[in-house]
Amino acid sequence: DWTLDAGYLRYEYPNAKAVAGAFVKPSTDELYIGVSRGPATLKYSRGVSTIFGVPDSRQSDYLELAVNYPVTAALTLNGTLGHQRYKGRQGNFSNGNFDYSVWKLGATWDFGRGISAGAYYKDTNADAQYFTYLGKEWTRGRVVGFVSYAF
Repeated sequence: DWTLDAGYLRYEYPNAKAVAGAFVKPSTDELYIGVSRGPATLKYSRGVSTIFGVPDSRQSDYLELAVNYPVTAALTLNGTLGHQRYKGRQGNFSNGNFDYSVWKLGATWDFGRGISAGAYYKDTNADAQYFTYLGKEWTRGRVVGFVSYAF
């Protein structure tokens, strides 16, 4: 069976402020379309506003392939491969310098009653000089754990 999904995403950062001459407010609006079959989903998103604070970045896009493979009724293995492209220029600087690919591998355990937990390892090839903020480099691979409750 095939599933088609289309929609609108808004990333809102209510306390963020623009930095004069460098960045605009990072709130972002995107339209997306995705298609799923079995455990795999392919999704394409396109920015209809500036993207995550990068000036003149309208029409930037993101392509992602995600696989969520159920091993048992409770255990699901997760994998994602994505690529972000930035459009536009800032004077002589191409926003394409911000382009990156990202991947993650992990697992999720469903405890039932809306409770799940999991962990994944995430890494990227993003250029650290563009993704370091207040001394924290966001390009390094890392393990992330999570617990969620849905009702």
